[in-house]
Order: sequence, then C-alpha cells, then structure tokens
Amino acid sequence: MKIFKGTSLLVLSILFGQLSHANDKTLLAASGPSKVQLVELYSSESCSSCPPADQWISGLKDESGLWKKFVPVVFHVDYWNHLGWKDGLSSQLMTKRQINISRLWPSPAVYTPAVVVDGKEWRDWRNAKQGFLPSSGKYQGIALEIYKESNSSFTVKVTGLKNPKKFVVHAAHLGMDLNSNVTAGENSGLKLKHNFVVLSWESKTIDRKNLEVQFQFKKPAQNVSRSAIAVWIEEEGNPTPLQAVGAYI
Repeated sequence: MKIFKGTSLLVLSILFGQLSHANDKTLLAASGPSKVQLVELYSSESCSSCPPADQWISGLKDESGLWKKFVPVVFHVDYWNHLGWKDGLSSQLMTKRQINISRLWPSPAVYTPAVVVDGKEWRDWRNAKQGFLPSSGKYQGIALEIYKESNSSFTVKVTGLKNPKKFVVHAAHLGMDLNSNVTAGENSGLKLKHNFVVLSWESKTIDRKNLEVQFQFKKPAQNVSRSAIAVWIEEEGNPTPLQAVGAYI
C-alpha cells in the first residue's frame, strides 16, 4: 500500500507538473476555420502620397472585422530615404518583401503607397467603401493559433497542412498610435500618425512534421505604448499569404 500510494503521488506530481507547464502558454488568438486576409500597406515617411494611405489603414482599427476577418500590416520601405528625410521605420528587408510580392502581379511595379490583399495588388483602395476589402483566393484549409508566453515571446501552432512542401511562418511586431514629426523632405512640417506599422518581424520554416514555432521580439527602438502581433503563413518561395491571424498584445 505504501508503494502504491507513493507511486500514485509521483504520477500525480508529474501530471500536475505537465499541466502547470502547459498552462504557462495562453491562447492569444486563433484564425478559426475561415480565411483571414492579410492586408499589406507599403509606405514611407519620405513620400508625400503616403499619409492618406496611412490614414486609411489606421481606420481599419475601428472595423469589427479586425483580427477576425483581416490583419493589417504596414511595411516602411527604404528606397525614398534619399529625398531629404530618412524614415526611421524603414528597412531594406521590407523593400525586399515588396519587390518579391510584386513579381506575382500581371504588371510588377514597386511604388508607394501600395496596398496588397493576400498577395494581390489593390489600387482602388481610395474609392472603396469604409471597411471594404476585395475577396481572397481559394481557402487552403490552414489554421493558425498564437500562444502568448510573455509580452515578447510567442508560440505559433499550425494545423491543416496537407501539402508535403515546406512553408514559412512570419510573425511581425506591430506598433500602434505612433507619432513622427517630419522636419525635412516631401512631408516636412507634418506630424505623421502610424498604426499597424511593422517594428520587426521574423520568418521560420516549417513542414508537416514540425507544426509549432517560437518567436521572440526584441525591444523596439521606438517608445510604443500599444502593440500587436501579426502572423501569416506562405508556401516556401511564394509570398502569397495562405492564412493570417493577429491580436493586440
């Protein structure tokens, strides 16, 4: 009896430890069975045409479909930094993504502001009704879940992968309610407001044998009072988003 009790206590102790460890991760967001669109804006503080687009995408934070039906991300490109103002939010990596995704279009072009919905160029965003987004392509049956371990550490789980190919999972740290006083260049004298702006992002490769990846965001150089996370998945070598998910952190 003593051995049985001791064994039982040991088993319960191990089981409790496993449950406690599992509960360290909190489910932050899940895409669910429906397709969630990734809305990308390519912008620059050095471009005089970009503030209206920044304002348009900022308006999406008031839409009921935010995070449930669409996930906005704003990439600041660096190819206009020679116009008198260096955009502190820009990077060559973001420019590279725009170049790669533009190759999917019938007439590839790299410009700002550029709005992209699930990999497709969308030039008519200025004339669209509030909250309207063009339809996506065929749903791939993939679902994403974000588990929060801390304010900077996250685990992403993927389900529904049927293709034996490799996939890439992207996780972006988004800054909200950011302000920038531009003192030179085309937007000199303006106070620009930014939402959903990509502060940093990581990309990791997965396949059907490895359906869980971890991301660790570095502390941003900007003072951010509110932030969010955006996650999306693509086939390796093809920047078309297949599924997305996001949430405020």
